[in-house]
Amino acid sequence: MKRMLAAAGFVFVLAGFAQAAAAETTTAHQQGAVVTAAAPADLPVHRGKFWFHSDCITAGQQGVDRGHWSQYQCAEGWMWNLWTDR
Repeated sequence: MKRMLAAAGFVFVLAGFAQAAAAETTTAHQQGAVVTAAAPADLPVHRGKFWFHSDCITAGQQGVDRGHWSQYQCAEGWMWNLWTDR
């Protein structure tokens, strides 16, 4: 019985993470970031990997704000990959 309750709790926690990730992706898209699974051809420069999507978005937006690049994308993989246009 305890194992079943623990498994059910784990499933609910995973569902909560999935909802949070979906909300974060929507927010990032509204801010002008492109979020997809693979880098498009027009964003050829890989800038780094991040454990958290929010860190990738922050780094991408800081680069735009500083004029280092005009577009960025956080592609999901094993980690979040930041791709930029230059």
